Amino acid sequence: MNGQTAGAKIDYDQIARRYDSFRGGRGPYLELLVELAASLGARRILEVGAGTGNNTLAFHAAAPSASLFACDLSCGMIQRAREKEAPGAWLRADAHHLPFTAQSFDFCFGCYMLHYIHDLAAFTGECSRVLAAGCVAFVTASHEFIDRHPMNRYFPSFAAVDKARFPSIDLLKAALAAAGFQDVCEKRMVVAQGPIGPDYLKRVENRFISTFDLLSEDEFNTGLARLRADIHARGRLDVMSEWETVAVWARKGPG
Repeated sequence: MNGQTAGAKIDYDQIARRYDSFRGGRGPYLELLVELAASLGARRILEVGAGTGNNTLAFHAAAPSASLFACDLSCGMIQRAREKEAPGAWLRADAHHLPFTAQSFDFCFGCYMLHYIHDLAAFTGECSRVLAAGCVAFVTASHEFIDRHPMNRYFPSFAAVDKARFPSIDLLKAALAAAGFQDVCEKRMVVAQGPIGPDYLKRVENRFISTFDLLSEDEFNTGLARLRADIHARGRLDVMSEWETVAVWARKGPG
């Protein structure tokens, strides 16, 4: 079980539009996801925890012939995805109880959604159930990346909040193996994103990642004031922003 309890404090129905304004798809993992689906000849694809459809749109642009299904627990997120005409069939669903018959899909993926899963064993079991012989893949953040994130210097609880939510890579791989998946693999990708300056500050001000919504108001406001002062004084921080993402995938055999 993954101890993601703090996330219940976030009302995604209310923040969906603001969240979507500072998020995007087409991360460094997209090519890998598309290649995995293509290697299987996947025709029916499920995205779990699809949010506002940014990754759905990016995946569809790269693999337009696949039949996409997308689900999320937040009605507000789904509404925003539909406003953007995100492709595929969309429905509201709890990832722990996927509303699909067994062996419905050839490929299942999720991007930055595992920190909302409170029972990893139940979830990976559901992924196995709805997959025919195929592959499951998840994109997430490692604890090592969380520990060295530059925002730790401004928000003391930053790493603790996220490490309590995100399952470790080893825990995820073990859960996939326990659910009967084979050939569990991982790939870490790092992309330099340039200096931390006014543009990054604006994103923090708008709490572009859910971590900021889980900090106390005092901690967020104090850290934001320090970050704002440092950027205004220097134009940029003395560290560069980088994005490390980890993809973990595994195969389900026939039978």
